[in-house]
Amino acid sequence: MEQIKIGNTLVDYRLIYSSRQKTIELVIDLESGFTVKAPGSMSKEEVALNLRRKASWIIINLDKMNEVIRNETRKEFVSGEKFLYKGKRYRLKVVQENEEIVPSLTFTHSKFIAHVPASVPESDYPRIIQPLFINFYQEKAEKVLNQRARMYLKYFEEKPSLIKVQPLKNKWGNCSKTNQLRFNWRVVMAKMSIIDYVVVHELCHTKYKDHSKAFWNEVQKILPDYEKRKEWLRVQGDLLKI
Repeated sequence: MEQIKIGNTLVDYRLIYSSRQKTIELVIDLESGFTVKAPGSMSKEEVALNLRRKASWIIINLDKMNEVIRNETRKEFVSGEKFLYKGKRYRLKVVQENEEIVPSLTFTHSKFIAHVPASVPESDYPRIIQPLFINFYQEKAEKVLNQRARMYLKYFEEKPSLIKVQPLKNKWGNCSKTNQLRFNWRVVMAKMSIIDYVVVHELCHTKYKDHSKAFWNEVQKILPDYEKRKEWLRVQGDLLKI
């Protein structure tokens, strides 16, 4: 990961060299953040010079991407809004039912459907529907994370003594001294490659309790492209909230 100061802003970017690249190319998107593709013959100093020449474009487009992230996570829980699940966005449909029903949330392969009493005003939808989504994500995360952990256990001698999903505040996962693994339920909103990175990361802590070079080498043995996944989570992790 490279870094450059543009004005008063420190900007992180991923630099990719390619012999097929004839000119420098800048890509800013939700999928990979800020990527710079450069010809193999171009020095890092030349790359930095090009970036400073395009400073206005970079700042404008980074601001646009950050605004998209903010809008994605500012939910009103009304029909038409989209919610992430395993990396895909699915529309929500709110169905008003009779007064006796208990609010509920169902998921098909194409959309979320929330059932609420007809007397509930839209202004109360967040209070009613958000907890339904949280319950949904927690239940699915418990199942998915256990499945993925079992799939990767073949790489490890040490086995986790516990795998549990919790509402962790500032972490995607945690491995205790006794190899109890705890995962943030929000990770189930991400695509499977990111879920796998979080799982493998914590499983590697059953062997190494730090973030030493040996630890990252262990991660890389299992996920050769882990740096790309790690960077996605760092840049786009704020998308994984409701």
